[in-house]
Amino acid sequence: MRFLGTGAAEMLPDPFCNCPLCRDARQNPAHVRLRSHFLLDEESLIDFGPDLGASCAKYALDLTGLKRVFVTHTHQDHFCFANAGLLQMSRTKTDSVDLYLSEGAMKSLSEVYNPGGNLNAGMGKAAQHVRDHIRFHPVKAGEPFRAGRYTVTTVDTTHYVSEFECAVNYFFQRDDGKKLLYACDTGYYQEPALAILEGKAVDMLILEGTFGSNKESNTRSHMNAWSFVDMLHTMLERKIITPETKVFATHINHKHTFTHDAYQRWFDENAPIPVTLAHDGLEAEL
Repeated sequence: MRFLGTGAAEMLPDPFCNCPLCRDARQNPAHVRLRSHFLLDEESLIDFGPDLGASCAKYALDLTGLKRVFVTHTHQDHFCFANAGLLQMSRTKTDSVDLYLSEGAMKSLSEVYNPGGNLNAGMGKAAQHVRDHIRFHPVKAGEPFRAGRYTVTTVDTTHYVSEFECAVNYFFQRDDGKKLLYACDTGYYQEPALAILEGKAVDMLILEGTFGSNKESNTRSHMNAWSFVDMLHTMLERKIITPETKVFATHINHKHTFTHDAYQRWFDENAPIPVTLAHDGLEAEL
């Protein structure tokens, strides 16, 4: 398991920005954050964003064993159709990849790539060449499905994408009983999501902390440091997590004042249970 990208849509540093956090990242390569994606195992990836190729090159990874991708939503930092072209152009990977995404995300993509049509039936001229390399699987919140060695349940969020779509998060239960909740992108969970997750007592939580010290951020769309901690308290009360849960913060942007080290110190001082601020390349064990 590895964090391949821990940044938000603008990356860190944003190439068009000279704010203190972007200057810090340029001076400290360990603070650079590619756009968010997470390697669950050698066969499974969460999100399919534009920095996938760069992160795999950086960490000397190949994805020839990849069998499935869990897409949180179709914002461009989480879903990049050009990756399907890389699949099509491979000389060695001949099998297709299963893409799991919400029904709303399917609708969003259909409107872009095959207006009025079905993605699996025909994706339009813009993506015709990848049709044989990706299989699309729409999933519904609260309805478990099998994928490899996981039983997976999607959870609705309030992170708005379009009139068709809000982002979804993923709860994974591995065949050995280990449980992971991947919660990115999201604002505060609403009651239907909390009800799905109540009592799960996950072993690992990966939760976004996009806006850091920015208290003016919209917490229906993304978390800041305070809403992150509020969510932890709620999850502890609902037994979604326990004091032993491994907690990681990811999806960090530059629109606040916390450097990596300052953000970690803030969590150390304020979180009810230990939180690790993830960085690109960080390996984790479930």
